[in-house]
Amino acid sequence: MSEAATIDHTAVYVDVNSRHQDGVVTSQPGQGQKKGDAQYDAETAKVIFTQSGPPIVAQRPDPKDKPKDFVNTSCAVIFLCNFIFGILGWHFGAKSNNAWQVGDIDEARRQAKKALIFVIIGVVVGLLTYALAFGLYFGVYVPNNR
Repeated sequence: MSEAATIDHTAVYVDVNSRHQDGVVTSQPGQGQKKGDAQYDAETAKVIFTQSGPPIVAQRPDPKDKPKDFVNTSCAVIFLCNFIFGILGWHFGAKSNNAWQVGDIDEARRQAKKALIFVIIGVVVGLLTYALAFGLYFGVYVPNNR
């Protein structure tokens, strides 16, 4: 039988309240430190990670760059115009939102464009359906029942 695994716990404190002005978080290798070391700087209340090789850069997506995902519009299309095209618009809108959250802005824009196309088709088909229904009702049904 194998023995139970043990885990060594280490406390790490990160200042999550500080805002970076440029939206970029970088980590640079320190002098005389081993790869993978982390030090806590009490003055700035930040954790300093060291690494070997090029610096790691992580950039948060800018909320202003988020494409419109048309999820709410698709819900209106589902209930008011055309169910099938509304569901398709909602699906691609959700995919657009998910792609933006993981940082793939180009894919988010492509999916948002597909969602917009399905929303427009849904509105057009819904209006044509209403026009056909009212045309048949007032053109065929009402004159025959007078």
